[in-house]
Amino acid sequence: MQQEKQHRHDTVTVKGMVVPRQWDEQFRVTEVLIACKDEREILVENFKSLPSLLSLSRAEAVFTGVVRKERGVESMVVESFTPVENNIPG
Repeated sequence: MQQEKQHRHDTVTVKGMVVPRQWDEQFRVTEVLIACKDEREILVENFKSLPSLLSLSRAEAVFTGVVRKERGVESMVVESFTPVENNIPG
Protein backbone atom coordinates (compact mmCIF):
# COMPACT_ATOMS: atom_id res chain seq x y z
CA MET A 1 0.00 0.00 0.00
CA GLN A 2 1.46 3.35 -1.04
CA GLN A 3 1.30 6.18 1.44
CA GLU A 4 -0.02 9.49 0.20
CA LYS A 5 1.72 12.68 1.19
CA GLN A 6 -0.42 14.62 3.56
CA HIS A 7 -0.57 18.34 2.82
CA ARG A 8 -1.79 20.35 5.78
CA HIS A 9 -2.38 24.05 5.65
CA ASP A 10 -2.57 24.91 9.32
CA THR A 11 -2.16 28.48 10.49
CA VAL A 12 0.71 28.86 12.95
CA THR A 13 2.20 31.69 14.98
CA VAL A 14 5.96 32.19 15.33
CA LYS A 15 8.11 34.81 17.03
CA GLY A 16 11.26 36.18 15.40
CA MET A 17 12.94 38.93 13.40
CA VAL A 18 12.98 39.65 9.69
CA VAL A 19 16.37 39.05 8.06
CA PRO A 20 17.16 39.97 4.42
CA ARG A 21 18.00 36.87 2.36
CA GLN A 22 18.47 38.11 -1.19
CA TRP A 23 19.08 41.43 -2.99
CA ASP A 24 18.80 42.64 -6.58
CA GLU A 25 21.47 44.49 -8.56
CA GLN A 26 20.44 47.82 -6.98
CA PHE A 27 20.80 46.26 -3.50
CA ARG A 28 17.07 46.26 -2.84
CA VAL A 29 15.90 43.40 -0.67
CA THR A 30 13.97 40.84 -2.73
CA GLU A 31 13.60 38.00 -0.19
CA VAL A 32 13.43 37.84 3.60
CA LEU A 33 13.46 35.18 6.30
CA ILE A 34 11.90 35.10 9.72
CA ALA A 35 14.74 34.16 12.08
CA CYS A 36 13.47 32.56 15.28
CA LYS A 37 15.43 32.21 18.54
CA ASP A 38 15.64 28.42 18.17
CA GLU A 39 17.68 28.90 14.94
CA ARG A 40 14.62 28.14 12.82
CA GLU A 41 14.53 30.11 9.57
CA ILE A 42 11.30 30.53 7.61
CA LEU A 43 11.25 32.04 4.12
CA VAL A 44 8.48 34.62 3.63
CA GLU A 45 6.67 33.64 0.42
CA ASN A 46 4.61 36.82 0.06
CA PHE A 47 7.25 39.46 0.86
CA LYS A 48 6.53 41.41 -2.34
CA SER A 49 3.00 42.11 -1.10
CA LEU A 50 4.25 43.00 2.42
CA PRO A 51 7.31 45.26 1.95
CA SER A 52 6.64 46.83 5.36
CA LEU A 53 8.11 43.66 6.88
CA LEU A 54 11.55 45.24 6.38
CA SER A 55 10.75 47.67 9.18
CA LEU A 56 10.97 44.68 11.56
CA SER A 57 14.56 43.78 10.65
CA ARG A 58 15.86 44.88 14.05
CA ALA A 59 12.76 44.24 16.11
CA GLU A 60 11.07 41.13 17.40
CA ALA A 61 7.59 40.41 16.10
CA VAL A 62 4.91 37.74 16.10
CA PHE A 63 3.97 36.36 12.67
CA THR A 64 0.85 34.37 11.82
CA GLY A 65 0.40 32.45 8.60
CA VAL A 66 0.48 29.12 6.83
CA VAL A 67 3.81 27.26 6.98
CA ARG A 68 4.84 24.52 4.61
CA LYS A 69 8.03 22.54 4.28
CA GLU A 70 9.43 21.46 0.93
CA ARG A 71 12.87 19.91 0.35
CA GLY A 72 13.95 20.82 3.85
CA VAL A 73 13.05 24.51 3.49
CA GLU A 74 10.26 26.02 5.58
CA SER A 75 8.26 28.85 4.08
CA MET A 76 5.31 30.92 5.25
CA VAL A 77 2.58 32.95 3.65
CA VAL A 78 2.33 35.69 6.27
CA GLU A 79 -1.26 36.65 7.06
CA SER A 80 -0.50 39.10 9.88
CA PHE A 81 2.34 40.37 12.03
CA THR A 82 2.62 42.40 15.21
CA PRO A 83 5.77 43.98 16.66
CA VAL A 84 6.60 42.86 20.19
CA GLU A 85 6.93 45.62 22.74
CA ASN A 86 10.13 45.33 24.79
CA ASN A 87 9.18 45.95 28.40
CA ILE A 88 12.66 47.00 29.47
CA PRO A 89 12.60 49.90 31.93
CA GLY A 90 14.82 52.74 30.79
